Amino acid sequence: MRIWILTALAGLFALAAAAMPGVQTGASEPRVALVIGNSTYDTPGWTLENPARDARLMKAALEGLGFEVDIVLNADEDEMEEAFASFGARLKEAGPDATGFFFYAGHGVQSEGLNYLIPTDLVAYNEADVWANAPRLELLFRYLDNAGNAANFIILDACRNNPLPSAVRNTGGGLAATGRVRGTLIAYSTAPGAVAEDGSVGNSEFTLALSELIATPGIAAETLFRRVATRVEQRTNYRQQPWVESGLRGNADFCFAGCDTDDKARSEAAALTASLSSNSVGVLESFLAAFPNSHSRSLVEARIDQLQNPETTGLSASGTRDTAEPEVTSLYDIVGKEAPDAEPSGTTGKRRVTEGQMKEALGVSTFISDLVTPWRKDVMQTAGRAAFMARTVEGAPEYELLDDGLFVFFAQDSATLDAAARSNLKAFATYVARPHVEGERPGYLRVVSGCMAGESMTGACRQRSAVVENQLVEMGVPRAAFEAQMNYGKHRQLEDPGFGIDEDALNRYAMVQLLR
Repeated sequence: MRIWILTALAGLFALAAAAMPGVQTGASEPRVALVIGNSTYDTPGWTLENPARDARLMKAALEGLGFEVDIVLNADEDEMEEAFASFGARLKEAGPDATGFFFYAGHGVQSEGLNYLIPTDLVAYNEADVWANAPRLELLFRYLDNAGNAANFIILDACRNNPLPSAVRNTGGGLAATGRVRGTLIAYSTAPGAVAEDGSVGNSEFTLALSELIATPGIAAETLFRRVATRVEQRTNYRQQPWVESGLRGNADFCFAGCDTDDKARSEAAALTASLSSNSVGVLESFLAAFPNSHSRSLVEARIDQLQNPETTGLSASGTRDTAEPEVTSLYDIVGKEAPDAEPSGTTGKRRVTEGQMKEALGVSTFISDLVTPWRKDVMQTAGRAAFMARTVEGAPEYELLDDGLFVFFAQDSATLDAAARSNLKAFATYVARPHVEGERPGYLRVVSGCMAGESMTGACRQRSAVVENQLVEMGVPRAAFEAQMNYGKHRQLEDPGFGIDEDALNRYAMVQLLR
């Protein structure tokens, strides 16, 4: 059970590793991108939940990698063709060394071996309507040929389904292989002729996997898309199998986040991937706290916004909501108070209200969430959860609720609970553990423990699990709710995911996990 009691500040963790440098893109060449996401179609029944959200997520990811990005949402035919022309002109102006990146999310079909990207204003009664009123992918290639730049990436998350009426169904249910690949890598969200899933977690599986991995330093573009394909296949049980055509040339690899890397960059990239994969606002906000200067900050902020605001398909072509409701921009709008000057938030240009300002606006000194889950702001807890998530297989019983677990840390060669641990366990038993095991859909608990490599008391690990379980039982959690304790000993050491934590201290633990 997730705790959502006034969690406005659940992600304001201590700024650990604030001075740690972010991932360097290593981009010396100009980078130009066009991102199009079509969600809201004029024809009833054609609306898609996620393309506009996918486009926003990719825009943020690409900006973190040094791309100058134009984004067009819910575009009609004229707007799409104008965007193609502008993209080509920008690439030509950037020069022959420029790298181009085109991303499209929305409906797409093939007819007679040609690919058509469906604009929001298309009304199709027959196949000829598609030929006449939907931009062909070939048009984009013409602009790229004219630009004459070194390398281009075409990403088509465009095979969601075939929305066209039965009279037009001789158009294919997916996209066709283009055969136009020299100097270009073309990535399809699924195999030619197949249909991709729109996604059930706020983004398509393909876009989400790409956003999770594209900022990883030291991997070539071909390797990146192979890893994206593998991740999508695993998450969809092979219902969706991405496809890549690569015609990149030259002796050097192209790496979106730079081909040269170091331990700090790899650590940040691993923490970023784990955070984005978690679908947890708390973990994502922890990443921002640990890496406030990350190049991927806007990407993480975009993902947080999407998780917190799932209804985002009602957008106009300009990206504004098609509604007359007044916009609420901050907590101060809600409580009707004038907001003081707020702190800048990362690279987005937005202003962030601090915890103190929020408390002032609400007229309180302490948030309920600070009382019922006081450990959630502790950077050791955050690092521990991220370390466990990095080594936990998605789909494992503990994976879904890993972010709601509690760590208890111990002194060296000790299994004694200190006052802070007892206080956290009491709150955990009251507000998390008992509701979890006694609710309408009762779950279970598991206590796992570990020791640091240098500890001499081999029995300390087992004792730590037993001590924590016994303490929770004394606090009213039923003994029958616990599965068998697990002891990792010194053999499965937790690795700091980039938070600057002492790994010896991190590995003297017992963790209470929530299971379904």
